[in-house]
Amino acid sequence: MRVDPSDLLNQRLYEEPESDLIIPTLTEREEREEWQIICTIRVESGFGWDDNMKMITCDRATYDVAVMSQKKYEPFLNKSIDHYDEMALVVGKDMATGSFARTFADIDLDDDNQDSVPIDCDNEEIKEVRTKVSSSGTSKCKRKNAQESVVDEQIKFVGEQLGKIANALEQFTADKTLHLYEEVMSMEVEGFDDDFLCSVFDYLVSHESEAKAFLVKSKKHRKIWLQKFSQG
Repeated sequence: MRVDPSDLLNQRLYEEPESDLIIPTLTEREEREEWQIICTIRVESGFGWDDNMKMITCDRATYDVAVMSQKKYEPFLNKSIDHYDEMALVVGKDMATGSFARTFADIDLDDDNQDSVPIDCDNEEIKEVRTKVSSSGTSKCKRKNAQESVVDEQIKFVGEQLGKIANALEQFTADKTLHLYEEVMSMEVEGFDDDFLCSVFDYLVSHESEAKAFLVKSKKHRKIWLQKFSQG
């Protein structure tokens, strides 16, 4: 739900950020906690997101309920979130991978260069660290493969269901067309020519609404309709 910041300002729900405000440096733990709160709020019903202002938006009723039940939400509602992009790059990425080893100053470093530092292979502690890193990488690959497998199964299942739906629709259309043909040709006993009734059938197949109307009519009204149709 998108809320116009100007409306929030008028309702005193939005606070303009102070450009000269000195923002204290947060610890890694505080950054993680703030990011978790932001992510939690954004997925809850009733809250919107203004990407230009990096602000979670909501109306007065939603704001009051949220602050009453979760006081910790208040600093993040209808206020521009300082350093949101940096937190998204650092905290969001690291929380997704289960680590928090980098800071804002490290985000431009190439991860592939971390193995280029000389290592003394005789150091038992370093060997242990390398073993743990290798195991962690293997675990991540296994999790990734498992996730891809689940996605593949879901795609396969959806494809099968769509195929069943398509077959059912095709069968339904075929049955309906056959029924229409039988009903139209049954009017031959009322004195209508076989060729004329075939032309009527072809017309009704391409005009579904008129075909439905024809099928619900009584024989008397079908006969009247056919007589009008024959007259053009």
